[in-house]
Amino acid sequence: MFYIQLKDRRWNKPESPVNKAAFTCKPSAVEAINEKSSKFALIKTTEYIRNTQQACYLEFRLFS
Repeated sequence: MFYIQLKDRRWNKPESPVNKAAFTCKPSAVEAINEKSSKFALIKTTEYIRNTQQACYLEFRLFS
């Protein structure tokens, strides 16, 4: 479900300090909502992958 939004994103993508320094004004409400939604999607996707990996590991140990 969230794969489409995150497929081109690297997990450990470093944030450049140049982009952070460029923003001196307060972000608009839409930008804040988009950033919040993006972070939420990333957290939930990471949690889903972690849970899937754990389930596969436990099932492998159970049936081997």
